[in-house]
Amino acid sequence: MGQTAILLADDHLIVLDGLREILEAEPDFRVVGQALNGRALWSLTTELHPDLILLDLNMPGKDGLEMIAEIKTGFPKIKILVLTMYDSPLIVRRALGAGADGYLLKDGGRKTLLHGIREVLAGRQYLCEHIRTHDQGLPLIFQDDFAGKTMLTPREKEVLRLIAQSYTNREIGERMFLSEHTAATHRRNLKRKLKAKNTAELIRFAYEMELLPRGDGR
Repeated sequence: MGQTAILLADDHLIVLDGLREILEAEPDFRVVGQALNGRALWSLTTELHPDLILLDLNMPGKDGLEMIAEIKTGFPKIKILVLTMYDSPLIVRRALGAGADGYLLKDGGRKTLLHGIREVLAGRQYLCEHIRTHDQGLPLIFQDDFAGKTMLTPREKEVLRLIAQSYTNREIGERMFLSEHTAATHRRNLKRKLKAKNTAELIRFAYEMELLPRGDGR
């Protein structure tokens, strides 16, 4: 039986170096590439067709949650094991719902990582012990920008896109068949969820989430 081809996706080089060292010490694993952002991940996935992707969730451009769904749609046989710092029940559910085959936390050790990979490759869903025993009824506490972005509804993303294109609340309401008051409420909720102080920060989030290309205008 040949080696398992593994693609690494994380935006921290020191993490990638550590993972590569652990995995390449195993005779049946081979690291075929590493991606620092969502765009590179998609490109390498289509080029290399790995057996398994070890994926962080908080990445530049399209985040891991979006990439899981896209990769599973295009390449359903590729196994995806999430390796992240986020233990929020909501984020775990969203990752598994998007098609992730397993979920690990970064505070686990080498043994847990290798066990999780082998379980997923064997066709079994794997959740690390903390996730399995964590109280799924706990409320989500936003830890940072990424955790906030995971809470955006499709409608809120559309409002954010229009804000980034300089539409006013009234114009947003007209385009989305909402009242001006409702559009303003969406804007306030976006600031709260994303912890944005002003419209400029909302626009930055819109570009980071790739809701519109650079230089896009009205």
